[in-house]
Amino acid sequence: MLGLACGGPLFGCAGAGSQSANQLADGSARPPLARVTFTSQKAGSLQLGDRVAIFDRVAFAAPSAIIHDSERDLYWVSNLNGEDGNADNGFISRLEPTAERSTLNYIDGRRSGVELREPRGLAVFADVLYVADVKVVRRFKATNGEQLSDIEIPGATFLSDVAVAVDGSLYVADVGSEPNDAAVPDSGKDAVYQVNPAGQVSVVARRPNLGGPFALVATETGLWVTCTGSNELLLLVPSADGAPVEDAGRLPLPGQAPRGVIALPDGTFVITSETGGVAYRGYRDGPFQPIVAGLESPADIGYDARRQRLLIPLLTGHSLAIFDLALLPAPEDKGAKRAKRP
Repeated sequence: MLGLACGGPLFGCAGAGSQSANQLADGSARPPLARVTFTSQKAGSLQLGDRVAIFDRVAFAAPSAIIHDSERDLYWVSNLNGEDGNADNGFISRLEPTAERSTLNYIDGRRSGVELREPRGLAVFADVLYVADVKVVRRFKATNGEQLSDIEIPGATFLSDVAVAVDGSLYVADVGSEPNDAAVPDSGKDAVYQVNPAGQVSVVARRPNLGGPFALVATETGLWVTCTGSNELLLLVPSADGAPVEDAGRLPLPGQAPRGVIALPDGTFVITSETGGVAYRGYRDGPFQPIVAGLESPADIGYDARRQRLLIPLLTGHSLAIFDLALLPAPEDKGAKRAKRP
């Protein structure tokens, strides 16, 4: 469990003993994002041509998600390799960030003994790589790609992402329909599930108005979810007893069909809009500003904190778009600044 409580349906809430991402150390409000420069580029000025072109010759096949495995210093990329959901032909690429040694089909559903239909969201914890694959969560050894037993999610419709909390609890998003039909109203199948370290599955939230949860990120505050049907960023705070919870906050997002979401160490989030071809950045209360445009169906994103790279798979572009994206500097503590004055 995340083991955190939220005092009300506000995005400004934080976990016990933690500080709001929008506050400075003295409790004053953090400067609006518009006053801060992301990189040497102006917000929204990055285009595909500004990418770090290190995997341009790799033949990805509808890459749908990417993560940085910091323990092994690798990039994992899930490839749909067609979207019929029937053929067992999805695959996962294992890439070295230097591009010196990489394996396109490291885990391949076309191999005997491997089941992988339509892999989407990825997460890694300890020695296990988790993969959201239609109605089950696949598990593989991160050291050698060996397939382990699946995690069955009873009643699942279409699992789109997975995220792991620091205690090893796994969270799973069920978009409730085929991803392109995520705005279908009142299906009642939209859900977020938890799998605790003992392997028990429980419902965090499942209801018609959830909004098509697509991508997840777990932080000390709770679960942040992009809702592709309602174009919102949703906060859920799992309960200590595993009971379903109500919304802890919702924020309208720019663009249509939000897909990937990552939380950066500086307190900002980056979210991609598939139909708009844009990546946005902002604090959890907003505003979200465009930082990269001109992307072809950006999907579920990752971040390489070691190299400060934004990792974006381009679903219909069959490629990766990697950009240098520095963390924002910590705002100057006004109290400390005053103390230095004579």
